[in-house]
Amino acid sequence: MSILHGKAADIYWDSGGTDTQLTQGQSWGVDITHDVAEKTSMGDTFKTYLGGFQDWTATVTCLLPATGANISLDNANDPNGMADVKAHLELYFTHETSDYKAVYGDAICNGISFSGDKDGVPTVTYSFQGTAQIKWWSDTTEPTY
Repeated sequence: MSILHGKAADIYWDSGGTDTQLTQGQSWGVDITHDVAEKTSMGDTFKTYLGGFQDWTATVTCLLPATGANISLDNANDPNGMADVKAHLELYFTHETSDYKAVYGDAICNGISFSGDKDGVPTVTYSFQGTAQIKWWSDTTEPTY
């Protein structure tokens, strides 16, 4: 049984010193991958491998606010827009005053998609590409960079 509940989660995108909460979050996910190179030689019985570089991506799905997406498609006029430079992404499992649990790291917002359903509420999904190591945070103070 999980000791955390999604209702206490939060999502923040900090670009250009402006901390933006991605409101009405519905879900977020992080995928961490690791390159693997095969180094098997002729005559070997089993394949052998070497670990390579690690990488991570994240997706965040929110209900679409009536005012539009929290991250702008236009970075030139909005410091919280899709950027060609890294910004801070903070994905909280819990965001309470006494206990913070999160994964966070530098990322580039590399995609925004919108969807709607006749029986549902429109959503916006943000895609992020990690640019450095993703970190785990569990403490009584918020993570600092």
